[in-house]
Amino acid sequence: MARCLALLALGSTGAAGVSGCYSDSCAEGYLCESPPPQPSPCDGDPARAPALDECGVFVSEQGDDNSPGTQGAPVKTLHHAIGLAAHGRGHGEEATRRVYACGGEFAETITLPSGVDLWGGRLCDGGDWSYDGSFGGPDHPTIIAPPGGIPLRVLREEGKAVAGDDTTSVIAGVRVVAADASAPDGKSSIAVILSTGATAIVQDSVIVAGNGKDGEPGEDADTERAPDGVVGNNGTNACTVDAAVGALPVVTVCGDGIESTGGYGGDGGLDVGGDGAPGQPALAEISERDGRGGLGADLTRCEDGNDGADGADAGRADGAFGPGILSDDGWTGVRGKDGTNGGVGYGGGGGGGSKSRGEMFACPARLPQGGAAGGSGGSGGCGGKGGKGGDYGGASIGIVALEGTELTVANTDVFTDKGGNGGIGGTGQPGGVAQSGGHGGLGYAGADMWDACKGGKGGKGGRGGDAGGGLGGASVGIAYVVPNFSIRPGTTMVIGDPGTGGSAGNAGTEDEVGKGESGPRGQMVAFPAAGEPIH
Repeated sequence: MARCLALLALGSTGAAGVSGCYSDSCAEGYLCESPPPQPSPCDGDPARAPALDECGVFVSEQGDDNSPGTQGAPVKTLHHAIGLAAHGRGHGEEATRRVYACGGEFAETITLPSGVDLWGGRLCDGGDWSYDGSFGGPDHPTIIAPPGGIPLRVLREEGKAVAGDDTTSVIAGVRVVAADASAPDGKSSIAVILSTGATAIVQDSVIVAGNGKDGEPGEDADTERAPDGVVGNNGTNACTVDAAVGALPVVTVCGDGIESTGGYGGDGGLDVGGDGAPGQPALAEISERDGRGGLGADLTRCEDGNDGADGADAGRADGAFGPGILSDDGWTGVRGKDGTNGGVGYGGGGGGGSKSRGEMFACPARLPQGGAAGGSGGSGGCGGKGGKGGDYGGASIGIVALEGTELTVANTDVFTDKGGNGGIGGTGQPGGVAQSGGHGGLGYAGADMWDACKGGKGGKGGRGGDAGGGLGGASVGIAYVVPNFSIRPGTTMVIGDPGTGGSAGNAGTEDEVGKGESGPRGQMVAFPAAGEPIH
């Protein structure tokens, strides 16, 4: 009994003012009760929880960034207030992790670190700082409306792929307004971005995205035609040299290692003429215009070189399609396909060479004895360059939620405007003109000798392809990568029209070939993240 009383006295003494210790019997252990944790005065709903200096940093249009950010001495800018809330006011004071903002307009782009709240719409006249005053709350929100950039970003906790509950940022009582075409790409309008792994609750707020900008037209290829072919060289006349070499080839250099070459003329001989060489590049199939070299004279006269085929015209390129991608810069659309280059004209074949001796003719003994040489083929024109694809139109997006984000939207209105139209594709360049082959050398007139044959004409270059039109800009309330969000009652989304796709180069008003798609549209639309395939 004495031992039990001693233990009871010891337990009571050790827990004085902290807990009550008791036991039903001396054989049992002592049980100690701690008082339940008291709620923090900073907790609660943003519309009803009291605004206290110990709970956050205060910001007003009439404040001063040299002030400590208390109710009586608020700071002036949201940017500075967020820094104090995230890191503390100094003098060993702990970070409050919250900003209380007066109703009013702040022309700033702001970034909320993980777990820092922004409670706006406060009635600040008279130092009240409440949310439900007659000129506060939803009737007088904190307006975040910078002239450019993304108005509001929420970051994830550093070092974590996905933020937890203790790193949730609560955004309440604000009106976030993105200016037209104000995103980093200079085309889209995006109000809010949640970076990878961020967690946020957006409530009692209004999110407004402006218009996207129309995409720029694709660059036209040169309006002047591509380089023309070269006229073939003429062959050597008979009886002027003992060995008449066929005319040398001519070459059109088109760039990128592509050339068109007329074939050598056939050599002039004594009893038989040489064959002309084929033009280059060589056509795969035999046709009426395949650039074959002409046969040299033997029992019959020589043959002319065959004309080279025309280069193929490039077709119209495809218009842009697909949703685009999301990244920390916002939304990136898809450009129209560039037009391809037209085909090079094929070189003409060289003309066959002739001969100087036969039953009816021969060179005079006093002159050289070589027969007439064939002319070389003309080279083909270069293919035209293709036009460049039309650019995508800018998007209008309320909230972008990247990978691993957790988003809750409650009692909030989201408005988007029109996406920009896709740009028109550029036009292709005309191909180069074909040129004729060279004439064959002449036979000796006094002996009625056969002439050599002419080279074939080169082919014209193909026209460069017209480019496709760009993708229209998206108009989306919440654009996300992975669906990890909750839409609570009272939330409405009013979505504008997406941008229409750009027309292809040289397309008529009703011509749909090569036109880009209209941009994505919807209250909630999934997109690939940067690095994933666009299509």
